[in-house]
Amino acid sequence: MVDGPEEIPFSSCGSNTLFMAKQAAAPGTCYLCKEPITKRTAVTHMKKNHAPDTGEERLAIMVDTPYSSPYWMVLLVKPNATLEDLDRSLRDIWVECCGHLSAFTITGVEYQRCSESGMDDFFGDAKSMKVKIQKVLVPGMTFLYEYDFGTTTELRLKVAESIAWHKEKEKIIMAGMNDKLEFPCTECGKPASYHYIENDDFTVLCDDCSSDEDLDECYLLPICNSPRTGLCGYEGGKYDNGL
Repeated sequence: MVDGPEEIPFSSCGSNTLFMAKQAAAPGTCYLCKEPITKRTAVTHMKKNHAPDTGEERLAIMVDTPYSSPYWMVLLVKPNATLEDLDRSLRDIWVECCGHLSAFTITGVEYQRCSESGMDDFFGDAKSMKVKIQKVLVPGMTFLYEYDFGTTTELRLKVAESIAWHKEKEKIIMAGMNDKLEFPCTECGKPASYHYIENDDFTVLCDDCSSDEDLDECYLLPICNSPRTGLCGYEGGKYDNGL
């Protein structure tokens, strides 16, 4: 059984205050077999129910947040994938909204994505994300990821262990994730569909209440299954509505 990563001091960057009271990890689903799993049992489930006795190596990486939150997922990553591949997956699944910058911090070293021009115009002493994961990560290691250096979303990643896996083309497999949270509408109590972020992070509205003509629709954002929900212009990721 794999415990969650050790606590890293809390940072409020990128945290929607609506969800700060929801500190327990939410129950989840295995995306390989649709069976219910939890954050603590996810990697064990993958090994017991889906991994062959022998196969190519995959790193099972648990992704959550540096602060207590309901959000988590498990990625199965080829060691010869790059940090840039991992960055792309995190963007597609959980954080991409406006093409912001991003960075990993691993054992005190920062790795940034190259600019569109391909030039290594990194800030400070940062290195390129083009490095292969097997060069910088080993089982048991915890590291950080930041997306958007303005309204920052911070993620924490832990290499839970190395496991045998089937030969598949995909460098990174999203194997399981917490189930989407439900919240009552601030106005009427029905299931909420939107954040209304004009004045605060606490107002959520159902479809009917969000149609009020007195509201400015520019401040309506969909409630998404991601720690970036309600921030910047985020409208959901690749698996936001499940498989």
